[in-house]
Amino acid sequence: MNFHAYGEFKYLTIVETDGTKTSVTAVGLSMTFGSDSLAVCDAYTAETKTIALGNLHSMYFSDNDETTGIGHIQTDGDIDISHAEAIYTLQGRQLPSGSMPAKGLYILKKGESTRKVQVR
Repeated sequence: MNFHAYGEFKYLTIVETDGTKTSVTAVGLSMTFGSDSLAVCDAYTAETKTIALGNLHSMYFSDNDETTGIGHIQTDGDIDISHAEAIYTLQGRQLPSGSMPAKGLYILKKGESTRKVQVR
């Protein structure tokens, strides 16, 4: 399947329903649709990203790599954040030590482990 975009965009950014953004190089891009998935191959790295069509929110061309690195948000079970070494917002700002975050998504660092958490 060939795609043509107006202008010279460097990346195709794929947005999943959980907010994850993945950008792949637009030059030489190949896309394959299966019955329930989309496979996108980056021409430079030969890496393939496969996304379930049910998780696909949108796609667009852009000049910047917008990959977020957030791949999954765990919402089940309780995670104790009281002993965290550091808590960060998704914008990378560290919360003051000992503070309890408001509702939202955060990055929690505990020892060698780093996790994404949702505070409800």
